[in-house]
Amino acid sequence: MTGRDVKPSTTPVARGLSFERGVVIALGLLALVVGVIALLVGTGWLGVYRAQRPLADPLLVQWLRDNLQVAIAVAIVLGIVLFVLGLWWVVRALRPEPRPALVLERGNESLAVTSAALTEAVRTDAERVTGVKRARVRMAGSEQRPALRLTLSLQEGTNVRHVWEELDEKVLSRARESLGMDTLPTAIRLQLDRAPRQRVH
Repeated sequence: MTGRDVKPSTTPVARGLSFERGVVIALGLLALVVGVIALLVGTGWLGVYRAQRPLADPLLVQWLRDNLQVAIAVAIVLGIVLFVLGLWWVVRALRPEPRPALVLERGNESLAVTSAALTEAVRTDAERVTGVKRARVRMAGSEQRPALRLTLSLQEGTNVRHVWEELDEKVLSRARESLGMDTLPTAIRLQLDRAPRQRVH
């Protein structure tokens, strides 16, 4: 685009799932380790006597009987902690994705630009690009590191290369200049908007 190297966009096209994936992977690895240990013990690889012992260690069972109140209190506290963590996880997963606003500072004055105003301006400019029929724009990232997501519906026969160049020269460059930013990470998704078929009467 305009003589510059095009780098793959690091702007996520959907909500980041790194935390959820990390937790699931950790739980999966923990379950795998426990299963392998149980398999080794059950098959006698760690000793025949150990394989013949009951699943619940008699010493542990006796300790629980002797300290029943302490065991119940620990179980209740552990259950509450797990419930709170699970509730927090559900709320975090269902929480709407933030749409950061931007604060422009010029001298001693500052101006807050809402995400709705910015996305509407970018959408209007994007729909003026030759070959673009519709455009959807969303803000992503944070106030410190904002980013854009563009979904463009193209007319059949549109030259994608020309759309790409015109989008950078007329739309994204204008957004960067308006916000006073050198870079504005943008994820662009192109889809073909097919003309509806006409019925023959």
